[in-house]
Amino acid sequence: MFRPAAREVVKLPTRYFSCKSEPTRAATATKKASREEIAGLIPAFPEIYPDFLQSPVWNRRNALKEELERQDMLERRMNIDIPEFYVGSIVAVTSSDKNLGSKEHRFVGICIRREKEGLLHQFTLRNTIENIGVEVLYDLYNPTIKKIETLKLEKRLDSDLSYLVDALPEYSTFDFHMEPQAHPAGTPIPVNECKVKLKNPPWTRRWEISSYRGIDDTWTQATPWYKRKLHKTLVNDYEKYDLIANYRTSSTKEQEVFVQAQMQKFEKERHAAGLTRRRILKSAASYK
Repeated sequence: MFRPAAREVVKLPTRYFSCKSEPTRAATATKKASREEIAGLIPAFPEIYPDFLQSPVWNRRNALKEELERQDMLERRMNIDIPEFYVGSIVAVTSSDKNLGSKEHRFVGICIRREKEGLLHQFTLRNTIENIGVEVLYDLYNPTIKKIETLKLEKRLDSDLSYLVDALPEYSTFDFHMEPQAHPAGTPIPVNECKVKLKNPPWTRRWEISSYRGIDDTWTQATPWYKRKLHKTLVNDYEKYDLIANYRTSSTKEQEVFVQAQMQKFEKERHAAGLTRRRILKSAASYK
């Protein structure tokens, strides 16, 4: 009777995979970041240069597009001095206007927003003129902008001051002849902890359900009718439990270090060629 030969069982070496590479990679990135900061790079780069950050939407990021835009942005910064300013700083912008007799227009206001990335970066200034709130939206790299001045360098408690549209006029009223206030080099940027008072509702948006720190508690001063109509609720309360929310909506530290190194290289090449002595990568708090 035929019997088939017994099969030999060959045991392959077992390989075990672990997640130890992620902490190691994170630790390596932290060490690299600390070395780059010691080398003279700016820790507050995302706040000073939000236009050089990547898009918060991951599927819209394009390395080639970002590289070409950075080259155009650096060339533009060689022709105009774009100072350091934050949301909450008092800024004056002089732009050309062919319809005016002087061919120039100067607007002074508080920066309430900075949005978008790359060449499309925009910032909004707000001022109250004759009891009328005026907001002007500027494209940072618009060639019609001739001069940008930071009259008062400071921050606010929030990164978006859009609620000033519903605040009392005195919180967004500034003199057009305001003299610039010098900021001592090497000192931290001051944070204005002023809390604005909103007008009685209705408001343009439901500010009371957002996590703004710069708004005074005006909900208790509202009338009972508006309290019943605009019932106070919470918006996006779950976000505080999202551990990677910041990772999904911001640039990585490695990308920031790469962009700063590229900006430094661009500066050195232009300075060595004798084309200009203008500095692009600068920070008042990190100045030595």
